[in-house]
Amino acid sequence: MSDKYKFTDADKAFIAKAESYCATAEQCRTSMMEKLLAWGADREASVHIVDHLVENEYIDEARYCRIYCESKLHLQKWGRIKINYMLRNKRIDNRIIANALQQLDTEQYTDTLRALAESKLRTLHEPDHFKLRSKMTSFLASHGFEQSEIHTVLQELLADNSCE
Repeated sequence: MSDKYKFTDADKAFIAKAESYCATAEQCRTSMMEKLLAWGADREASVHIVDHLVENEYIDEARYCRIYCESKLHLQKWGRIKINYMLRNKRIDNRIIANALQQLDTEQYTDTLRALAESKLRTLHEPDHFKLRSKMTSFLASHGFEQSEIHTVLQELLADNSCE
């Protein structure tokens, strides 16, 4: 599509800047489009520039999703629900998102959830077991973890905690 569009000198400068930007960190179509518009490129040129970046593999949304999922899980301690929501806000295809989420290592995912739960449990001083479970569930759900995963981890943690 972009080879039919005649890039101006200004567009070529935006292409060079965008290629350099994409070479430093993974980008998706939406974020690159927003960045081009913020830099002052017009909307039509931005569409063609993004197409050029995709054709030349500067932007690969599947690659972006895999890296995004891994980094959000490990660095921000987000669960699948929150990661999915944030990627959908970036208008990435649901199949690409589902594939990237499926590639997350199940053991690492559970370990991250468990570590987050243990960390939060140390900060709560709630004598009422039901209130404690409620607070923990709310906290972990706000990080985007699934109720079934939360339930399993809390069963283990609270059972261990009550034995001490």
